[in-house]
Amino acid sequence: MMSYLFRIALVFGLVLFVNGSVHAQSNYPNRPVKVVVPFPTGGLADSLTRLYTKELTEKFGQPFVLDYKPGAATNIGASYVAQSPADGYTLLLTTIATNGLNKWAGRPLDFDPYGFAEIGLLGVNTLYVMVPMQSPYKSIADLVRAAKENSAGLSYGSFGSGGPNHLIAEVFRRSAGISKLLHVPYKGTNEAVIDLIAGRIDFMIDGSTINLVASEKLRALAVVFTSRWPTQPNVPTMIELGYPDVTMSTYFGLAAPANTPPVILEKLNDALKIIANSPEVEKRLSALNVMPLKAGRAEAMQFMRRQSDKWGPVLKSLDIPIQ
Repeated sequence: MMSYLFRIALVFGLVLFVNGSVHAQSNYPNRPVKVVVPFPTGGLADSLTRLYTKELTEKFGQPFVLDYKPGAATNIGASYVAQSPADGYTLLLTTIATNGLNKWAGRPLDFDPYGFAEIGLLGVNTLYVMVPMQSPYKSIADLVRAAKENSAGLSYGSFGSGGPNHLIAEVFRRSAGISKLLHVPYKGTNEAVIDLIAGRIDFMIDGSTINLVASEKLRALAVVFTSRWPTQPNVPTMIELGYPDVTMSTYFGLAAPANTPPVILEKLNDALKIIANSPEVEKRLSALNVMPLKAGRAEAMQFMRRQSDKWGPVLKSLDIPIQ
């Protein structure tokens, strides 16, 4: 009799648990959602995430709150999210570094970069070869010539060893036949930009500083996209200048811990696509030098995997030391 009652109670409890879980998913979100940004405040990642979280907050009626966890080329923030509950209330801003480069960079990881539940893509941007406005280098040809003549090596900045800025600069060095460049890694955007404007580093391949060209603080010598960027039509591509290998698309996405319920992921993906279709959001993205990517979850995952497959072998072949 006791065994029979126990089985009845067990089944009843299981039904309540399943019904409660389904109800929680269908009512998602019913409390604040944390979005981990693996970068310092003040840069493009910060501005872009703020734009989307503001829209998500308005759409769902629950606050989407930014939580900054910079460091280790996005791995600190990524590790935190990977180990968080898979309930949709802790999300991660992802980049080409998080989902692509770090898998191949040789850093010890306590999470699988391919293990996240992808939600969707926020947008794609590109990088430019940037020099200070007072720099004597007026073209890529000038920069290459000076780099070959300087035995100590021209200096360039990045936002961390093994990251996109570092990787594409080394691809540029190899493609141009430059024997030596001095890499200066920075922990955040602001410090690097200050040093670049002041001329304490010779150049940087970056996208977050493009708006400083209009204020004549920096000069863009070339864009590393496959075509000229819509907002900077006068800046030539590296392909046009004879460097077909020096191309890179950087992207931003949103992901959740593995095993997050698909109904939550789809609800968020639908919201991202609606937001990206807003003319006002497109205008604000353009001001950030970002083009929206309106992709489903499967498309987003395929896009990210293609980027990883492309850059993994390149990163390994360059044998870049990771600090």
